[in-house]
Amino acid sequence: MFELSTNVASPRLLRRGDYSAYDALYLGDFSCQDTPANFSSHPELLAEAVDLVKAQGKKCYLRLYAVPSNHDLDRVRAVIEAAMPLPIDAIEVHNLGVLRMLREMGCSKPVHLGVFGNLYTDATARVVKDYGVTRVYPNPELSLKEAIYIRDHTPIQVLIPVHGKIPLVISETCFILEHAEHRPAEGCGALCSREHWLTRTAGGWSLKDTGRMTLSGSDLCMLEHLEELAAAKLDAFYVQSHGESSEYVAAVGRLYRDGLTRAFSGQPAGDLSAALEELTALAKMGLCNGYYFENAGRRYLGRA
Repeated sequence: MFELSTNVASPRLLRRGDYSAYDALYLGDFSCQDTPANFSSHPELLAEAVDLVKAQGKKCYLRLYAVPSNHDLDRVRAVIEAAMPLPIDAIEVHNLGVLRMLREMGCSKPVHLGVFGNLYTDATARVVKDYGVTRVYPNPELSLKEAIYIRDHTPIQVLIPVHGKIPLVISETCFILEHAEHRPAEGCGALCSREHWLTRTAGGWSLKDTGRMTLSGSDLCMLEHLEELAAAKLDAFYVQSHGESSEYVAAVGRLYRDGLTRAFSGQPAGDLSAALEELTALAKMGLCNGYYFENAGRRYLGRA
């Protein structure tokens, strides 16, 4: 009836995490090729990872680096070449040049357009459809009505993030390294494994920085609105877990698996106070609804 997915950057996270609540996993950190043992930049790691995901009965999607420069394209091509013979269910791209590269390399796998593909309209969705794109992640600034409009006016699936921090900005340069006093001998992974926050006390806002990507401080939360998503016949949902702990991924997945199962089977959601309390405890900067309800991204609206 629906698919719930999340992201896994490396073999270590894949082995130690509990992903039992998820139907599909996106392999790789699309924001930084230097993330240690990143599936998005280490083709030699893919075969074993895909076997492990498939052994769990899940769909397996590969994420490609989102902002490649010309000097990165050989590495991206090597990852694509390694992925093509594997039973990967789709490849996610964020870059139109890489989308064309997939076609030129004869890749016949379905393609997903990721969040930094900056898709705002159904017209763009129809263009990328011609390049083999079967699923799009609309720009986070779109409302829920606009995402549904894209779904209704194109023969393409729309991925709806239901929880987690909202990706805002991605860069070729690393904010953490630029402001580090020195680069650790063990590599920069030791720096980005710690949490980094950009805060402004006067304005009362906070953003999370993971090096080359900046995300919202608050966690997007749609737990109280799952019946609405089911009624709209949306069927692909995503938990953004980049930079989060294994405990976060497991707990959020469990709560949304239960909520979506109820919503799609027509059961009432019931009392969500305990679930919301658990999600609030996991969200250091609180909860929000993003831009889904046509208001400022930091606000949180519960059920009416």
